[in-house]
Amino acid sequence: MKNGNQKNNILHISRTMDIGGAERIVYQLATDLKDEFDQVHVASTGGLWEEKLAENGIQHHQILDVDSKQPATVLKILSRLSKIIKENEITLVHTHHRMAAFYIRLLQLRHPKLIHVYTAHNVFKDKLPLYKFALGKARTVAVGEAVNENLKKDVGIKGSKVIYNGVILQESTKKVKEIEEIPGVKIGCIARLSEQKGLTYLLDAMSLVNQHDLTLFLVGDGELRDDLMVQVKNLHLQEKVRFLGYRSDVVECINSFDFLVSSSLYEGLALNVIEAFMNGKTMVATDIPGINEIINKSNGILVPAKNPQALAQAIEELARNPEKRAILASQAREDYESKYSYSIFLKNYRDFYQAIMKGQK
Repeated sequence: MKNGNQKNNILHISRTMDIGGAERIVYQLATDLKDEFDQVHVASTGGLWEEKLAENGIQHHQILDVDSKQPATVLKILSRLSKIIKENEITLVHTHHRMAAFYIRLLQLRHPKLIHVYTAHNVFKDKLPLYKFALGKARTVAVGEAVNENLKKDVGIKGSKVIYNGVILQESTKKVKEIEEIPGVKIGCIARLSEQKGLTYLLDAMSLVNQHDLTLFLVGDGELRDDLMVQVKNLHLQEKVRFLGYRSDVVECINSFDFLVSSSLYEGLALNVIEAFMNGKTMVATDIPGINEIINKSNGILVPAKNPQALAQAIEELARNPEKRAILASQAREDYESKYSYSIFLKNYRDFYQAIMKGQK
């Protein structure tokens, strides 16, 4: 996609470069497709991925929070992004947050040749007129069919392309000692500790599980950590629930679990499910768009959202049936290879970028 004397420089804009599925996707696109461009830049408030971006020769630009609605902040972000675009001769901006898309829509008035790509990572039902305006001149990618339907039916965006998220396969047979030392069945939940992930319902479900030799490990951090720890205490689950916090050894954690669980209330496309499947584990998960296009009865168990009783029953079913777990896990790994592998993810984005740039010549 590099084109002689004509610069092809890309700028990814994310709210943060910290913990989160969208942030990981930004990092992966920026680093593993960097050879497609002359220069790769990332703009965000910063976070854990900054150092790794630098190690890959990618410049990170600190900006204020694009989710802020304060007029003074909005003006500062517009000025900052315009300067980044001009000074670095950016030809393509890839946004990963709908307010970031709004900024670029406005900046296209000042930079009319700027190409805008937007990846929709979630389903949105609010502020739809503003959302539609933000995507007015964008080439749009949806991370799954549920997100694509939202773009078409609710936002009125035609011609969006579905590219399923993929995560890098890290081969490891290692396990985590602090998990392995706990006797009985080990269940993992990899999630940001936020309202979206429905963890209060998961803890309620754990209080209903009759099986005693069973432990839930929460991998992740977030704004609800203190509230969830209080809930664990109030439900007398201190011996059944362990908080592991943010971990860099996620694969080793997954290896240590017998199966995983997701209690999300809504998702764009759940990376934690893909991570589980990638490492040959099955899941109990909520039957919501963004999850039910990955999980089915041949590779996992789906239950209604906000239903602790159904969640508890499914957890008990897998906990008591290692043979069923093995069958579902085998199919889960096959489904990852055929649909969600990292090589497919990169190829789809590479082809998408190349088609756009070819159309600009």
